[in-house]
Amino acid sequence: MSLIKKLTQTDHEIVKSYIYQNFWGCIEIAKVFDKNGLKNKLSDKNSGDFLGFFTDENNLEGIFVFTNNKRFLLHVKNNDVTKKVDLLKAIKYYKPEYMSGPSKHVEMVWQMFERTVKRYKYSNSMYMVLEDYQTLLDEFKENRSIREASKGDAKKQIKFFLELEKHFGRNHMTINQLQNRIVERIGLNEYLVIDDGIRIVAQGFVEDKIKAFSQIGGIYTTPKFRNNGFSRSIVEHLSYYTIQKGNIPILAVLKDNISAIKVYESLQFKAKVDFSIIELEF
Repeated sequence: MSLIKKLTQTDHEIVKSYIYQNFWGCIEIAKVFDKNGLKNKLSDKNSGDFLGFFTDENNLEGIFVFTNNKRFLLHVKNNDVTKKVDLLKAIKYYKPEYMSGPSKHVEMVWQMFERTVKRYKYSNSMYMVLEDYQTLLDEFKENRSIREASKGDAKKQIKFFLELEKHFGRNHMTINQLQNRIVERIGLNEYLVIDDGIRIVAQGFVEDKIKAFSQIGGIYTTPKFRNNGFSRSIVEHLSYYTIQKGNIPILAVLKDNISAIKVYESLQFKAKVDFSIIELEF
C-alpha cells in the first residue's frame, strides 16, 4: 500500500540517491539535505522535517520538506501522491508560508489544497547554469572598480542594504546579520560590491554551495546606476572566481525578469529547470 511517512536516518541512502538522480528538480531540497541530512536541527531555520511518498512496491517517488523557516519544498515522480490525505494533513499541520519546486510538481500538489488558503501569490523562476565556461575564462578582464565587501560596509552603507532587502521583499536584517553574511565570505571573493567613492551602488554574492555548484545571488544595482553593466560585471567576476575554485556557477532568476536573463545568457548561462514559488497565508 502506498503511503506518506516521515523520513529518518535509516532512509538516508535512499533519499540521497533520489536527490542526486533528480538533482535539478531537487536542488532546493539538496541544500537542506547536504547541511543536516534528514535530521531536523531546530536551531537551524533552514533545517526541517522530511516526508517521503512510497509506492506499493516500496519505491520512493516523492520528497516533501517542511523547513523551520516555514518553507515547503517538494519533488514528485508519481501523480498518485495527490490522492494521499496524509500529505494534505501535513501541509495543514506545518502551515508553510512558501511552497516551491519544479513548476509541474508544484501545480499538481497546489491543486490539492488551494481552496484552504486565505491568500496566495504565485511566481515562476528558473535555475540557470554556466555549463560552457571556457568563453568566460578566455574573455575575463578584471574590473578594478569591483571590490570585496568589508565588515564595516554593513554599518557605513546601511541605507544601501535596507534598500536591497526591500527590493527582494525580505524582512530587514540586523547590522550584525549583515556583518556576519559579509564576514563569512571575506577573503574568498564571494561578496563583491561596486561603489562610487562614497556609497555602494551594486552588489552580488555566493548565496549557497551544493556539492560542486555555487549559487550566485543577491544581484542588485541601485536604480540611479543601472544600465552601466555593473550587475553583469559582478556576476562575471563571481563566476570567474567560482570556476577558479573548481565549482560550477548557478543562479536563480524570475522568468519575467527578461533583462536579467539576457545578461546571464550573454555570459553563457543556460536555463536548466523551471521552478514555481507560491507565497501562502492560511
